[in-house]
Amino acid sequence: MLLVAVLVGCAQMPLSGPVQQGNQQEEDAPQDIRYFPSGPDAGATREEIVQGFIDAGTGTQNDYSIAREYLTGNAAENWNPDHQILVSDGQASMKAGTGENIVVSVPTYGKVDAHGVYAESLESSSATLEFTLAQVDGEWRISEAPNGIVLIQQAFTDLFEPRTLVFFDGLQRYTSPDLRWFPDDNRAATRAVEELLSGPAQWMLPGQAVTSAFPAEAELISQVRVNGATAVVNFSDAVSSTSASALSHMRLQLEQTLKSFPEITNVEMQVNGARLDVSLPSAEEVITSPQVNSSPLVQQGTSLGYLSGGSITPPDGADNVVAEVKRLEPIRGALSASQQTVALLTDEGTYAMSFGDAEATFIDSRGGQVEPALDNWDWVWTQSTTEPGLHLTEIGTYQTFDLALPAGISPNFVSHQVSRDGTRIAFLYEASDGVRLAITPIVRDENATPIRLGDPLVLALPGEQPNDVAWVDSNSVAMLIGSGEGTTDVRLYEIGGTFTTLGSIPSAMQTAGSNTLAGMRVIDRQGTLYAPRGTRWQASDVVVTFLYAQV
Repeated sequence: MLLVAVLVGCAQMPLSGPVQQGNQQEEDAPQDIRYFPSGPDAGATREEIVQGFIDAGTGTQNDYSIAREYLTGNAAENWNPDHQILVSDGQASMKAGTGENIVVSVPTYGKVDAHGVYAESLESSSATLEFTLAQVDGEWRISEAPNGIVLIQQAFTDLFEPRTLVFFDGLQRYTSPDLRWFPDDNRAATRAVEELLSGPAQWMLPGQAVTSAFPAEAELISQVRVNGATAVVNFSDAVSSTSASALSHMRLQLEQTLKSFPEITNVEMQVNGARLDVSLPSAEEVITSPQVNSSPLVQQGTSLGYLSGGSITPPDGADNVVAEVKRLEPIRGALSASQQTVALLTDEGTYAMSFGDAEATFIDSRGGQVEPALDNWDWVWTQSTTEPGLHLTEIGTYQTFDLALPAGISPNFVSHQVSRDGTRIAFLYEASDGVRLAITPIVRDENATPIRLGDPLVLALPGEQPNDVAWVDSNSVAMLIGSGEGTTDVRLYEIGGTFTTLGSIPSAMQTAGSNTLAGMRVIDRQGTLYAPRGTRWQASDVVVTFLYAQV
């Protein structure tokens, strides 16, 4: 595979080049793939030097030592390859600039920043890179180079691994995932801990929507060392100058973050080389993996229950809810078995109740409402397409107020759902030039009352008609988007990761998540239930009225 081939002037530069696979590993061990680019050839032209430098971005060994050979001494010392990674999806073009400059235009669909935060776009974009060259002992070398590297998609997939950093919601009741991308090398665990200490990604509103137990002054004083299956993490004094509860939460963050490394099963915390004896918080104190029933929760006629083997079973303790469902005949709904709460949309509007309430309370009378969202703090989020506005109602007090939408999110959004940890909300809506998905952080007060929404991540999607959005698991959302030709595309987005197309289903209208992608379900306009089976969707013989969102 060619990594870079350059044609001078305005010609095309395909981002490809020689690839060498690593040595065969022992059976059942993960196989590393390494690239071995070449250093500069004697007498190479300016264009060939730039070509070789971009090519050498795949050589992560020894801190990109081969790439640095294409730079002058000063440039090699100051160049930072971790500043950004541009993921290219096509051919780049090169042309001579003024003086000894060369300008490269790279078509991109993704970028990783210095903290490992990945952003992907389904819309075409490009980045412009400018290089300055100088003669060193009669050979061309790059005296000024942009920080970062360029990788084609396959090289990025081979060399980088997603790692989930773990933080907390504002009340430290739930853990909250933050996906990052690091080179798959011997510094990966150290990078993960370093970024854990740096805090959540900025878009997640660190210290507000999402928090960390580590003090801002905490530092690593040595690289993470793996002894057998134990990761030894050595911190500065700032870590020990905290409470036992804070230390307990720190250990939880460490263990949950480092568990994505298959060779690590245990964590040892140290301060200046001295081991800390730290216990984990109880499962009741911090919920690390909110789970829902793996069976889809459905409405079938006037009956509510978990669908299994063609029969449905009501949730435990939901006798009053079952009775209200028969009376109200809802058309959409959301239910939390753990919190024992439910929201029901009817032709009249939205009702809500706890399992212990004798009857449901009418909370929103607006017409044209979309499926209500229910969160893990007993708040119901409602929206009307005829009288737009995001209304919030707390189950128990049944007090309602409006929450302003951030700039950029259409007030006419057609679907919304809150993440399992309660820190983010997903919106799906139609913009003037297509469909948009927005993921927005939720800021809550000390009572878990939502008080504002942060600036969203907004992603442009192909398609013409937004239909439905649902959280598939703790960090992924599924979307149903009409193509305008009678079929509906099913798309998946992992927050901080990549988009995946999961095929299409004719006239699909609603989707609901579970604990994994395998538990995701879709129904069409006739109520036919679909489940993922490998690379396709399999229709069942079961017909349901609608799917409940499980929280």
